[in-house]
Amino acid sequence: MQTDNIIPQHLQNGYQLAYEKACAGLSAKNPEEMAANSGAGFDSAKNLFTLKYINEVYTVSYPGGEVSFAGRQDQVPMAVKVVLLHYLLTAGGQPLTGQLISFKEIPGGMIYLQPFNGRVLGGFKAVFGKKSNLLVKAGEKLGGRIAKFGDAAVTVDVLPQIPVTYVIWEGDEEFPANATALFDATAQYYLPTEDLVVAAAAGASLLSKTARTLS
Repeated sequence: MQTDNIIPQHLQNGYQLAYEKACAGLSAKNPEEMAANSGAGFDSAKNLFTLKYINEVYTVSYPGGEVSFAGRQDQVPMAVKVVLLHYLLTAGGQPLTGQLISFKEIPGGMIYLQPFNGRVLGGFKAVFGKKSNLLVKAGEKLGGRIAKFGDAAVTVDVLPQIPVTYVIWEGDEEFPANATALFDATAQYYLPTEDLVVAAAAGASLLSKTARTLS
C-alpha cells in the first residue's frame, strides 16, 4: 500500500482536500445508519467506528473523521483515510448479489481503466504470471476464498461489503500472462469508482507482498 511520503505532492494535496470534504460530509450523516449500511461497527459511547480494510483494523471518530489504526500508533496514509471515509459515506446497504462484473462494467469504469490496469493488474501479473499456485497460498494466508476462474483466483474482502476476486492466467513462451479483478455488481453503491481503483490496488499489492514471503 502506498505511503504518504512517496505520493506526488499534487496527489497529496488532492487527497487532503478530499479528506476534508469527507470529514464535513461525515458529520452531516447519522452514524448508526452509516454503520448499518457499511458493515462497520459503531460504539455510540465513544463515537467511534471500527472498520476492517484488507488486513488492518481502523477506527474512525465521529463526527470529526479522524482515522487511526486500531492496534498501533503509526500514522495512517491519507489515501487510506479517504477510502475509509468515502466508504462510510457511500455505502448504501444493498445486499451482495454474487454477480461478478469487470471494472469497465462499473459506471465510470472506462474513464479509470488505464490507471486500474496499471495500478491493480500490472505488478500482480508480474508476481503471479508464472506462479499461479502462489496466488492461492497468498489468498488463503490473508483469509481469502478460493474462486474458480482462470488458472487461479481468490476473493478478498477488501472492505466489509466490497469483495474483490483476483484472477490470473499464466503466461508462457507464446502468450503473456493475463489478469483481472472482478467486483460484485453492487460495488458502485459502496465506493466511488476512483476509490475502487485505490482499494483494489491495495488488495493486489498485499497479495503480491504476501506471495514474496512464501516463494
